[in-house]
Amino acid sequence: MQNNRNKGLVGALPGLAAPMAIALVMTGCGGGGSSSSGGAKADDKPASAYSYPADMPADVATKEMACGGEDAIELDANNITDSAKIAFLDAQDGDVIVFPEGKFNLQDTLTLDGELGGARVDGVTICGQGMDKTILDFSQSVGDDGLFITNINNVEIFGLAVTEAANNAIKLQHADGVKIHYTATVWQGEPDKGNGAYGLYPVESKNVLVENSYVRGSADAGVYVGQSENIVVRNNVAEYNVAGIEIENSRNADMYNNIARYNTGGLLVFDLPIGNGAYGSGVRVFGNEVYENNTKNFANSSSNPGGVHIVPPGTGVIVLSTDNVEIFDNTIEKHDTLAVAVTSYLMADEDAFGADYQGIIADGWLPLVRNIHVHDNSIADTGANPNGALIQDLILLFSFTEGLQWSHIIYDGAAEQLANTGALMGLGIGAYEAGDKVCFQNNSGATIGYPYDPATSATEAGPTLSPAFGTDLLDCSHEPLPAASLVFDGVTYGCGVDDTTSEHCAASL
Repeated sequence: MQNNRNKGLVGALPGLAAPMAIALVMTGCGGGGSSSSGGAKADDKPASAYSYPADMPADVATKEMACGGEDAIELDANNITDSAKIAFLDAQDGDVIVFPEGKFNLQDTLTLDGELGGARVDGVTICGQGMDKTILDFSQSVGDDGLFITNINNVEIFGLAVTEAANNAIKLQHADGVKIHYTATVWQGEPDKGNGAYGLYPVESKNVLVENSYVRGSADAGVYVGQSENIVVRNNVAEYNVAGIEIENSRNADMYNNIARYNTGGLLVFDLPIGNGAYGSGVRVFGNEVYENNTKNFANSSSNPGGVHIVPPGTGVIVLSTDNVEIFDNTIEKHDTLAVAVTSYLMADEDAFGADYQGIIADGWLPLVRNIHVHDNSIADTGANPNGALIQDLILLFSFTEGLQWSHIIYDGAAEQLANTGALMGLGIGAYEAGDKVCFQNNSGATIGYPYDPATSATEAGPTLSPAFGTDLLDCSHEPLPAASLVFDGVTYGCGVDDTTSEHCAASL
């Protein structure tokens, strides 16, 4: 999208280079099932050979759900690829497409285009017999994605697992009404850049619910909701991905009651310069268990400087160049590098206010972070082994400068300093007001650091290096953000609507 510099702010802008020079598993479900000329049929091994981590919440790992009915389309277990492709191709309003129990080798992407026949299809259900019982293995597929569903209203997916897709496991695009639950996406074995990018991947959609699902092994994000609005992501388990769960360029989203563990970064809220007018705001991240996200970053490099390939291993939560985000009531612990990082896009590209970006800034994207409130989180056991190519100079700055030490929480402060000095007025960006501030409060004594003090004046050369460290920096607050909600098939979902009893949800209202 932009250039491939990936030159981060820290160590690149004036004032920092000189001090640095001085300082100096899952069990396998693999194996091919026998195939027929028309597709693949069930593997001889029982589906129970596919298992989830022993400590998975019971309501995620196994769930008895009704899948089928008198008018359901029952797919042929001996000819899964062809029968599924036909059912997807011919999908009509109200169809229920049923995968049988078993482990199946699919030979191609299963594509459902809801506008192929003209009027948009509404109300399709795709289901299996349980995500531990219906396993769709795409390791032998000639297609890039497992399931690709587009141009549809009210599509529901549950009771199945998609494994080893070349690119994305389950991608949905241009959908109004998405409900994914009790679904798994898996790439087995050690984390590897050869794995597919996204597990559960709704994009350019609205009214999206992802719940009670399991994602493992994605070389980008396990759950990724992008360029969308009205989103709830809850009660999922994400492990051994680069990013566990990511909300990107999206509006009105709640991410809560999830477990994000053993990823490179646990939970991400990003706003990237994509140039199509879809930019994010209004995201709540709360009630999640975020721990031991210390896996080496195995993402493929990207032409986008802000891609997940820059995520430092050992990071719990990252907020990048977005606004109106509230992070609260989470348990964030046992991270090598950081519990929380809040940063402008300058951390990804030092030229984020330069000529290459001015058209995108005019389109509505800003490299800043504004109105970020991180409060009442339990943070512990963090920062013992900070690492990551992007932040090496930052680590040295805080580790080897007298009076500083590596912090649990980092805010870069650079773009705010530029804005407050008036350096961005030519782009129509003024000084931060009270409602724009980045605030940290009551995070169990977590330490906070920044390399660029927002209250210090920048110079013509750029932000002025002015690092600080402490437990009470940026101590301010904002009004709580409203709960997100969505409407699927006429039913409203969200905190205070269909969920009125879960502990963290009730406490957030």
